[in-house]
Amino acid sequence: MMNTEKPQSAGSAGSGGNGAGSELVRDYLAAVEREASALPADRRQELVADLAEHIEIALAERPGGSDRDVLRELGDPRTIAATALQESGSGPGLAPGAVTGPGAVAGPGTGAGKTPARRSPAWLVVLLPVLAFGLGYLWVPLGFALKVAGAVVLFRSRHWTKSQKWTGFALTALAPSLMNVAWFLFSYPNDPSQSEYWMAIAATAVVTLAGAGWLWRVRSSADAAAA
Repeated sequence: MMNTEKPQSAGSAGSGGNGAGSELVRDYLAAVEREASALPADRRQELVADLAEHIEIALAERPGGSDRDVLRELGDPRTIAATALQESGSGPGLAPGAVTGPGAVAGPGTGAGKTPARRSPAWLVVLLPVLAFGLGYLWVPLGFALKVAGAVVLFRSRHWTKSQKWTGFALTALAPSLMNVAWFLFSYPNDPSQSEYWMAIAATAVVTLAGAGWLWRVRSSADAAAA
């Protein structure tokens, strides 16, 4: 008789394909979410999202690597869920002296017994480039500092994929900066009129706000899909 039981963990699965979207990975994440059902919904979704990104990054850093190896290093879903429950105060967690598989963690990138890394709030990532645009016209160094801070927070965030981060960076920081440089190189020396000046500011504002809005929209879509 054909075995139709789905793998519940990395240790009990059959051979899995590579990639964070493989059936093996999906079953693993589903098992974590099921075992962590006692967690608040937002914390449970965050845990699963953190694990998914950790798996994606680990596979990207290991060309030709196996998702099975990455899942084995993460450990059993029940252990991950129990540790997360313990740290959130929602459950008894691990028994004293309990051990996990190699590299087992309560969240991606953390060791056993360590608090999982928290994600920067998405609103902060969206707000920083808007502030950089507005305050940059009052004091250029402040605007530049806010753009750098926004880029750092964006690329460290776990709310977006790598391609979305680069697109967001291009729209909220790179494109407005290039527009400002082009203005000072080509328009400013020709003594532009006030209307041309304000049109240039408006164009930069549109690009910045469109980029910030796009970042927020795709973040919201991703979170809704994970719900």
